[in-house]
Amino acid sequence: MLVYRTLLGLSLLLSTFGTSQLMGQEKLSLQEYLAFVKQHHPFVKQANIQLSESEAKLLKARGAFDPKLKVELNEKTQKGNAYYERFKATFSIPTKAGIALKAEMSQADGLFLNPENTVAGEQLYAVGADIDLGKGLISNPRTIALKQAKRFLQQAEEENRLLLNEILEKASHAFLDWFTAYQQKELLDEFVINAAFRLKGVKRQVAAGDLAPIDSIEARIAYNSRVLMLEKSTLTLNKRALMAANYLWLNDQPLTFNDELVPLIDKDLFSLNFKIENSPIANHPKVKALEYKIDQQLLEQRLQRSNLLPEIKLGYRWLSSAQNPIQQLKAGLDPENNTTSLKINFPLFLRKERANVKIASLKVEDLILEQDQLKLRLENKINSFKFQLKSLKSQNRLAQLMLEDAQTLFDGEQKKFFAGESSLFLVNSREVKFLEATQKIIQLQQEEQKSQLSFYYLLSF
Repeated sequence: MLVYRTLLGLSLLLSTFGTSQLMGQEKLSLQEYLAFVKQHHPFVKQANIQLSESEAKLLKARGAFDPKLKVELNEKTQKGNAYYERFKATFSIPTKAGIALKAEMSQADGLFLNPENTVAGEQLYAVGADIDLGKGLISNPRTIALKQAKRFLQQAEEENRLLLNEILEKASHAFLDWFTAYQQKELLDEFVINAAFRLKGVKRQVAAGDLAPIDSIEARIAYNSRVLMLEKSTLTLNKRALMAANYLWLNDQPLTFNDELVPLIDKDLFSLNFKIENSPIANHPKVKALEYKIDQQLLEQRLQRSNLLPEIKLGYRWLSSAQNPIQQLKAGLDPENNTTSLKINFPLFLRKERANVKIASLKVEDLILEQDQLKLRLENKINSFKFQLKSLKSQNRLAQLMLEDAQTLFDGEQKKFFAGESSLFLVNSREVKFLEATQKIIQLQQEEQKSQLSFYYLLSF
């Protein structure tokens, strides 16, 4: 497992990787490739943008508890007469407990001032609070919104990990396709060279009268067949290189590969037996993201249940007209100087509130069922990967034995041919089997490596 963690931790290895370096270098390893993708691919940047957006939403929710300063000034003057002049400044601090602490200062004057707004002395000071005694005391929209924003940020972090794993998995598979196509092309290069060498040797033997002229035709057919396969393999290699290059970006600009660039995979990367730590499914990013989503809906359910309670708001202020209200506070506030307000609001049938509670509860049930299904799918997918890897290892072992036997038959047939005891047709037939066995080994190794990487990214948490 530790071997595979290098696939996600190599951004430090390649923190600055210029275009000229990419275009000019001769070799590119899987580790370097993935580190470059992780740092510069637009999808990765988009995932980080979504995470930043979630952080901004959390900051916005916290803003609901910011202290507020409110200043009001109202005055009226007509025909030189000051009808009234009112000034009021309020400083409030909302809290998560449904209590808003407030401090006020007001002054008023004028010929036609409403008696209700009359201020004893020059200024009137008030200190008190507005308290929710009903539904706002247990759960209020601001507190619930803040908790939901925190869960949403945690959900975004898990989803960010999923998006990163998804793009790295696709990039890994594209690189493996490119690497496999390169191996196939290199293999056919060797077989073309061997076929050309054999064709020249057969022509010399035909000219010397040691072989029949038809043998040169047999050798030429084999050579042209290998050249045709090489052309197709070169075309496939170019396509696979372009597919792998699709994941390489720098400064929001796509990069291209040099034709001489060679893909490399460290043999040690896949030399160890692939072992997965016994991490519980509950810690999987998909499950965790859905769990945070359920938490958000549970908070919504809690808010809707609190709406079944009556809305009761109590406001109380101690009043003082002292020029120095701080000294008055130290001396003690006079409870006889106060303002009190009480507001009660309660729908009689609560049909809207009860419907909202039901809807919120159904959404919670739906998400819980979705989570159960997700855990089952993940468990089945893990078991499927384990079975697939076990099968591919067995197939690789069998293919390796078949390759060794095919090579033994081919080498033996060549010796018999040079000794005059076999035909060129049999040599070509043995060579075809040897080539097919080698190509099968390359294909099975690619499938096993892809499965290992997909398994890793599935449980990379």
